[in-house]
Amino acid sequence: MPTCVPADDAYLIANWPMVVVQTPEVWQVAILAALAGDYTVLLGAAEFPYTAGLGASVSDIQAGLLLALGGQMLAAIAPSGENAILVQAGAPGLTVTATGPAPDSISASLISGGDSNAEQRAFWLARALCRLPPCCAFSYGCVEDYTLMHASMAAHMILTANAVSGTGASANDFRSMRLGPASLARGASAWAANPSDGDLAQTAPGQLFLALRTAYVLPAMCV
Repeated sequence: MPTCVPADDAYLIANWPMVVVQTPEVWQVAILAALAGDYTVLLGAAEFPYTAGLGASVSDIQAGLLLALGGQMLAAIAPSGENAILVQAGAPGLTVTATGPAPDSISASLISGGDSNAEQRAFWLARALCRLPPCCAFSYGCVEDYTLMHASMAAHMILTANAVSGTGASANDFRSMRLGPASLARGASAWAANPSDGDLAQTAPGQLFLALRTAYVLPAMCV
């Protein structure tokens, strides 16, 4: 009997990275101590420094960093209280770090945004396990295909769920469309004989699942 390993979140993302829903990050840069020396906020690899003199206050350092950050186009900047700065990324994927003249003199913390659908991925990974052939079927092929089929089914489910509009209609439901003199009609799916297979064939992960399934669904189910 082969040992079948379900896909985990890392495997799912590595093979179907489009399942991750990213939202622009919001970071908080906090000045924790007023010291003489260099304070630097980094937006990705871009550095925005401020040199604090003797006697500079936390508010002075905040104002200096706000001025340094004010001319860039990577993120929106706003003061937060008397010792912090909010950094709203213009696009997902921005990493913010900060350095100061001493350890624990400044910090940068992610407070929202980034990967926003980890719970959704966990839900559909669990549901997709019910749609797989039994593990014993993989005795006749490559047991690693079980993991790939699991990830592909979960990815299909996630992409399908995320294509649903606020009214409950799916972007995959269209049959034809017209714009002026131009028209577009969906062709017949090679899997159209089975309605659920036709739905699977509408996404790349679903198509891979169907292709792999043909090798492992046997005329008589193994036990």
